[in-house]
Amino acid sequence: MKALFQFHKPSERFTEKKAFLQLEKANEDTMQQHRQYQRMISEIEDYAIILMDKDGFIQNWNKGAEKIKGYTANEIIGKNFRLFYRQKDRDRQLPESLLQEASLKGRAQHEGWRLRQDGSAFWGHIIITALHDEKGNVIGFTKITRNLNERKLAEQKQKEYAKRIEKHNQELQYINKELDSFTYMASHDLQEPLRKIETFTNIILVKEKESFSADTANYFSRIIASVNRMQTLINALLNYSRAGRAAIVLEPVNLGIVIEDVKKELFETIDEKHASIVYNNLPVLNIQRLQFHQLFFNILGNALKYSRENVPPEIVIEATTFLKGKEAFNRISIQGNGIGFEQQYAENIFKIFHRLHGKNEYAGTGIGLAICKKIVENHNGFITAVGEPRKGAAFIIELPVNNFAAGKG
Repeated sequence: MKALFQFHKPSERFTEKKAFLQLEKANEDTMQQHRQYQRMISEIEDYAIILMDKDGFIQNWNKGAEKIKGYTANEIIGKNFRLFYRQKDRDRQLPESLLQEASLKGRAQHEGWRLRQDGSAFWGHIIITALHDEKGNVIGFTKITRNLNERKLAEQKQKEYAKRIEKHNQELQYINKELDSFTYMASHDLQEPLRKIETFTNIILVKEKESFSADTANYFSRIIASVNRMQTLINALLNYSRAGRAAIVLEPVNLGIVIEDVKKELFETIDEKHASIVYNNLPVLNIQRLQFHQLFFNILGNALKYSRENVPPEIVIEATTFLKGKEAFNRISIQGNGIGFEQQYAENIFKIFHRLHGKNEYAGTGIGLAICKKIVENHNGFITAVGEPRKGAAFIIELPVNNFAAGKG
């Protein structure tokens, strides 16, 4: 008689139990990985991650989606993702076309305006990826949205700024044309009548001098002085205009040679005032030589002009290099012991026609330092001034070591 019950051998039961435990552990590991993956997805806040069915209805929703879109999961799950799109995008069936593209190609990308729950719009970049079953049929989609609103606003500001720059450039071109007209008029139309006034006044003085009273002779002398001043002012304006518009061709120039040339030109004044101009080891700069000759002629001329009474002018020129960020600069300082000025006027002295002293105290047009500022700006540099009454003033020029031109000619 056969046994009613059949018993497995102990070794077989142990093997089956071991296999069962291994399978159970594998399932647990899989579930743990799945939970970790779900936790990771739900905790991401910088991206909206959405699970949709094949018709675009939302099935799952992470914290990033809640943060970016403004809906809670309970408010949005079960609704179609079309509600994130503006009406005109819905009218042209943009949401449907993106799903269709993802179905055909496996993936669709798009950037555009999206809507939050409160109706406000933000600029988003989206990627829609199709999900397939074992047979390759589309069963749903994942949609990832990134908020690029800050980048879009920055781009819009940049475009607006570019438009303003373009408009400003057009205005500058118009001003330059007007300036060309003024330059021609100043160099021809204005100077010619002044020359005639001076010529005829001198003729009258020569021919009729004996019959003039002292007052009349004085009036004629004042007429000539005014004409000379007007011619000086016109020439200064022309120099200012040319300094701002001249083509800049840079070349290596020894600054010491430029100073020596300026000293020769100012020799009479230097000798008369017993002035000293001291410098050592000045660098070779990449500059436009003629403009820098004019720059130092103006600055050294001012230092000699605005000297203190009975105090011989002492002018010290020094040069150093320094770093501003990652860029190397040359710094040239011109220090004088003249009458100086109140520091509150340091910015104003570079403005055209601005004078700290009356024309009866010191001759001049009030344009020289404005020309200096233009010349330094032509070389991509900066010029500043530091002063103290009755103790002197210093002019500091900073120029990039690797100077290539200032955007002119």
